[in-house]
Amino acid sequence: MPANTAGGLCQPPVAVLNRHGRGDIVLVCEHASHFIPPAYDGLGLSPADQLRHINWDIGALGLAKKLAALLDAPLVHATYSRLMLDVNRSTDASDSIITHSEDTRIPGNARLSAAERKLRKQRIYDPFHRELGALIDQRLRMGLVTGVVSIHSFSPCYLGVDRPWHIGVISQRDRLLADKLLQSLTADPDLCVGDNLPYGPLDGVYHSLTRHGEARGLHSVMIEVRNDQLDEVEQKHWAHTLNDVLSTALTQTLAGN
Repeated sequence: MPANTAGGLCQPPVAVLNRHGRGDIVLVCEHASHFIPPAYDGLGLSPADQLRHINWDIGALGLAKKLAALLDAPLVHATYSRLMLDVNRSTDASDSIITHSEDTRIPGNARLSAAERKLRKQRIYDPFHRELGALIDQRLRMGLVTGVVSIHSFSPCYLGVDRPWHIGVISQRDRLLADKLLQSLTADPDLCVGDNLPYGPLDGVYHSLTRHGEARGLHSVMIEVRNDQLDEVEQKHWAHTLNDVLSTALTQTLAGN
């Protein structure tokens, strides 16, 4: 990998779809992309490893796009791999830029200079959160009801341990929206539903929602779908399922029911 990669961040780090959607939810997909700029030489990973879940949330963006269309929701998503910098972590966190993921070393992130870390923060993290925050603030000025929902996927097996959940609902201090979702999802006897599983806020995964949802007093929740269920057909199935349960849950939450 070239020693000087400062000029290698070659595309906008954030995309906004359906910016003017009038639905009650803003969708976020932080781990949407496996893109590593050519100047970074795949961070030293093989082409196969670059397509693994370590590099992105497989199927999450496809699901988020379909759900955005159904909900008429704006969708804000990252365009760089989380291995470049994870926008869903504080830049002070040890896992903001990782050197090891699951069972795999990330050679291109080893021994990064302070200048390279600063560059990635300035060109990836800061613009992503600036764009997301501005969109939410604009909606609030317009008087639009706004919940914030982050869409992720997880692998069916992690370090040799199987994960039985089909879907996980992750929440932090404000559990109102999450509890409504859990109530609806667990009513389906065919679903194994995780409550703050397979991840929870203590794992550091709630950064975007803390910053842009809870800090503004907005109802927020993270949804994790197991990625072996996210081919094109199943993305549509999950999008319709989540459209139904999210719409009902947000209506009930806002009504105080």
